[in-house]
Amino acid sequence: MENKKMPLPIFSLRFKFITGLLLFAVALGICISIIIYFHLNHIMKSEISERSRMLLDQSSAVQSYVKTVLRPEMFKILPKDRFVLKAMSSSYISREVMASLNENNTSEFHYRRVSNKPRNPASTPNDFEKNLILIFNRDKTLETWEDNTMVGDKEYHLVAKPVTFNESCMQCHGDPKDAPKELKEIYGDKNGFNYTVGDVGGIVVAGFPLELIQRPVKEVTLQYLSLYFLGIMFFAALISLFFDRLVMKNLHNLTGIFKTRFSGRQEQGIIDRLGQKDEIEGLIEGVDELAICLSDVRNELEDYAQNLELKVEDRTKEIKLKAKKHLGDVRLFVKLLSGFTGSIDTKHLITHVLESVGNRFDADQVIYHCTVISENAYSWKSDNNISKLADDIKELLWTDEILIQENQLYIPIKSSESHWGILCIFWSKIPLLDDLDPAILLALGQQIGILIENIQAFSNIRFQNDMLQSIFEGISDPLLLIDSNCHIIIANKGSKSILTKKKRANQEKELKKFLCLENTSNGSFNILDQVIDKEKPMSEEIKTIDGRYFSIDLYPLPKRDQADLRIILSARNITMEKQMIARMQQTERLSSIGKMAAGIAHEINNPLGVIQCYTDLVKDAVKDPETLSDIDIILKHTRNVQTIVRDLLSLSRPKQVISGKCSINKVISKAIEVFKTQSASKEISVNSYLKNNLPDIKCDAAILEQILTNLWLNAFDAIQDSGGEINISTQLAKKDHVLLCIEDNGPGIPDHVISQIFDPFYTTKEVGKGTGLGLSVVYGFINEIGGRIEVESDETTVFNIFFPVDKTEDN
Repeated sequence: MENKKMPLPIFSLRFKFITGLLLFAVALGICISIIIYFHLNHIMKSEISERSRMLLDQSSAVQSYVKTVLRPEMFKILPKDRFVLKAMSSSYISREVMASLNENNTSEFHYRRVSNKPRNPASTPNDFEKNLILIFNRDKTLETWEDNTMVGDKEYHLVAKPVTFNESCMQCHGDPKDAPKELKEIYGDKNGFNYTVGDVGGIVVAGFPLELIQRPVKEVTLQYLSLYFLGIMFFAALISLFFDRLVMKNLHNLTGIFKTRFSGRQEQGIIDRLGQKDEIEGLIEGVDELAICLSDVRNELEDYAQNLELKVEDRTKEIKLKAKKHLGDVRLFVKLLSGFTGSIDTKHLITHVLESVGNRFDADQVIYHCTVISENAYSWKSDNNISKLADDIKELLWTDEILIQENQLYIPIKSSESHWGILCIFWSKIPLLDDLDPAILLALGQQIGILIENIQAFSNIRFQNDMLQSIFEGISDPLLLIDSNCHIIIANKGSKSILTKKKRANQEKELKKFLCLENTSNGSFNILDQVIDKEKPMSEEIKTIDGRYFSIDLYPLPKRDQADLRIILSARNITMEKQMIARMQQTERLSSIGKMAAGIAHEINNPLGVIQCYTDLVKDAVKDPETLSDIDIILKHTRNVQTIVRDLLSLSRPKQVISGKCSINKVISKAIEVFKTQSASKEISVNSYLKNNLPDIKCDAAILEQILTNLWLNAFDAIQDSGGEINISTQLAKKDHVLLCIEDNGPGIPDHVISQIFDPFYTTKEVGKGTGLGLSVVYGFINEIGGRIEVESDETTVFNIFFPVDKTEDN
């Protein structure tokens, strides 16, 4: 029989890895244990050395106490020859104390105090101790000896110190004659005497057995090593689980992949051999053999690729040709979009489209037939013979097809909203049909339709925008679009009347002041906040700082997608309207009062005439001076009443066109001379600032004198304190009026009074000092000549009178 070889055991990868890891960990643990053992041994040696030195220090402390304290005190108390061994001998006391300590200590320390000439036989040194005494005698500078040595059958760590005699020891260890009698009776006069100061008579040895440190060091090291091995076993178990999860599982999955993915005979043989070795070695061998198989397959593929390259080259040329064609289509679409951005109307866009399409398809002619609203046709190249489209071609608009008729191509132009027309492309030769992709051509038609639709929508928007802009700028009143924070978005040219600044930030400040002033009812308000809160249109009348009146209308726009509110602000200057209304109201009041005054004047004139007639008769008949004085007073007041009646009649008399003209500067100069004396008596200075070369005004000189007289008399009455001042100035205003300004520095006219100063019989003077008709008469004269009068009163009072210029000479 043939001897079959036993198969070698197969160790798994996990077994090899865990075994190697354990051996490494065990070696590491042994090294660490040795290091710990020697380290602990060194520490314990230091400890036992310190303990030995402490024993010596303790013995030395006892001896020092006996020598320095106890023995001198005993000598003082005892008679001269007395000596108490148990209380005065340092050697005896220290030996007894240390022996007592050794009995109570389990560490069994070694302690000896010996000398060359001992009094006590127990203190006789052995050979080792004699040798130490010789060492200390040879080297007097040596203070301590320390080493390990055998004491009996045990090894000890010993520390030795010399016993050196000093002056205090000479009484008991020097000359025997000086020693206490009782000491000599105990020990005799031979041993322990005849020492000199500085002699080393003995040694003190102390130490502990080495087994005191060796045993615990070994025990601790073994305990640590045991714990380490337990930890290694636990760690190996964890590593085994982790290795199984991370490596073995993936290797098994990889082996499974090999078994399922490679089913050929050659591959199957490789897979069968994977189980004959460990996982890594099997995979390495399997991958190597698979690489050989793949190399063979690659050679076969290379042979196939040589034939395939020719096919790929042909296909690549075909794809490149198609890509070139599609690139031309892409460029055409991009060019159409770029043309849209620069087009201003539909005609300009279509011209650009026809040129781009003709260049793309290398056509001889491109024509666009419009089928919406009109039947216009547009050609790329000028062509006077453009035939109309046939009905069957127009039907393309209702289908998603193109039409090719020999050398002609028809493409429907339409969008989702409308059908626009037909694009016709003509060639002199029949084109290759492979170059014409129906899908791209239909997309081209849709793109052109969308462009036409967009350009028309854009044109409509631009037309509406231009129209709205024209309307916006054509409004002469201020018109603005603002937001809720009073930021100006759009402002027309008319807004310059309220926004005088150039910078937008300064204009916004002006606008805020313009909207947040006091209204006519003297109440504080903010119309913008009210519109924002209510989101409803609001209107208000406001008065600006410069005295102008505006009617403000605010219209909030719907928010829609806007986060902020937009508001349209319309402002209309109503200053002239309010002035005209005031003048009309003044005229109506004068008219009604004049009618009433006419009746009163008629009823008063007759009695006044009778009173004056009879007063004159009585005056001629009376000679008494006092009576004549009383009659003169009656006549004076009668004439005053007649003057009032005459003024009333002038108010009620129908207005007639006043004829005549005069030079305003000359009349003013004469009037100043007339009132010079009166102004000097009241210490009032009259200053004139008259513009030269002013045209004549349309006013009779007598009427102008009466106007000046009434205004100056009011100014004289207003200036109560001395040092008053009246300024008179003239200038040309608006080329058709001359402006007369009369200003005084009196106390001014209160705001609530200004609107009533031209009313008849209204006066702020004391009773008996004014009739209230002066300014009413002036107002009537100014209206009759076609002028106007304005009053401003702040720190001073200014009457501005506008006289129309006489133009008869020009005509």
